[in-house]
Amino acid sequence: MKETANYRGAVVVIPTRNRAELAMNAIGSVLSQPVDDVQLMISDNSTSERDRAALASFCERLADPRVRYATPPQPLSMSKHWDWALAQAMSFYNASHFAYLTDRMMFKPGHLKRITDLARRYPEKIISYNHDRIVDYPRPIRVEQYPSTGKLFEIDCLHLSYIYSQAVPQVCLPRMLNCIVPREALEAVRERFGDVFSSISPDFNFGFRCLEIFETVLFYDCSAIFHYGLERSNGASVTRGELTSDYADFIANLPVDNSIRNYATPIPQIISTSNAIYNEYCIIKQETKSPRFFELNLERYLRSLAEELEEVQDSRAKDEMHSLLIAHGLRPEAAPKRTGSEILRKLLSPRAVRNRLRAMLRTALTNRATKPAWLFLTRHFGVKPPEDQRFEFDNLEEAISFINQYPRAVLRTEPRHEALRQARELPATPCPTE
Repeated sequence: MKETANYRGAVVVIPTRNRAELAMNAIGSVLSQPVDDVQLMISDNSTSERDRAALASFCERLADPRVRYATPPQPLSMSKHWDWALAQAMSFYNASHFAYLTDRMMFKPGHLKRITDLARRYPEKIISYNHDRIVDYPRPIRVEQYPSTGKLFEIDCLHLSYIYSQAVPQVCLPRMLNCIVPREALEAVRERFGDVFSSISPDFNFGFRCLEIFETVLFYDCSAIFHYGLERSNGASVTRGELTSDYADFIANLPVDNSIRNYATPIPQIISTSNAIYNEYCIIKQETKSPRFFELNLERYLRSLAEELEEVQDSRAKDEMHSLLIAHGLRPEAAPKRTGSEILRKLLSPRAVRNRLRAMLRTALTNRATKPAWLFLTRHFGVKPPEDQRFEFDNLEEAISFINQYPRAVLRTEPRHEALRQARELPATPCPTE
């Protein structure tokens, strides 16, 4: 792949389908950023005339030269739409870099500038980043902010591929919706595979294609974006075992050649988010026959799927999938045998008592009643609440305001992601949360 000579601006592509209101929030989060060299393309794949008309009207009223609204000639499957939208953006704009922001995501204030600054400094590299989330289904609403160091790391793609073969997903995998990508890198993926996105999960499909082509990628260990709207999320619906209207639409528009879900995995019948991820890994491994992909660790694969089943709400489906895991070799973890005196000593050990007291104190200090006091201290004195606070929010607007205004403190310790333990730290200016 030839290197990008320099940074010539970026395009943020927002693919959307029947989520006009959410897409408007995503658009606003881009336009409010303090950057001058970022264009915005909204690709509306809606089948709902109401959503299409509302979003088109919204974009027209913006009257912003940075904004372009586009629609494919006919509704497309998710992967084909992502590929169509990218081709349109790369043809229409002369920018050197491209990023995706799904309609359920928003950039945090100031972070898009941080990302483009990094792209300007390392114009030839794919740069991924983390994302927080707002858990707005079910209620009450909670905010989950993940620990980060605010540092920039160079990650070996072969090592990252091995970690995935051990059934350990990593947030640093570039999935287009969490990274900024040079034009030349996108062209290299298209030249190697015939398109940039394919299969059932275009985000992970793209990420694993990158592991085949590139030696390293960069990871900005900071949550530049957040996602929400879990009731409208296909992945969250899969995890819950719930057939929502969005998920039903997704299933109905699966490519014909991928109609058998997760066909490349050891257990295709397991319909879950994790199995969909491993499916994309196995697909690229089978397609490329490349030594850069490893055999899936079956024991860890089974254990990973078993852990995810705990979130499935449909008890019948949960039992059926658990039986499948047992049939394929899942071995229940034996509980350690302890005598009554050993159990009592453990419960009364200084560490156990200290941990229980800390948990009780944390619950007492960070709850709905104390939240206003913490926000006052944070706003006026910079005193941040505990990292694992238990605040609850009455509405989505309040949760979005919190995640934008009160970011989690930057870690001063080593990163917690396995792929970063062997990564090389690169120079970068301070994270905007510091």
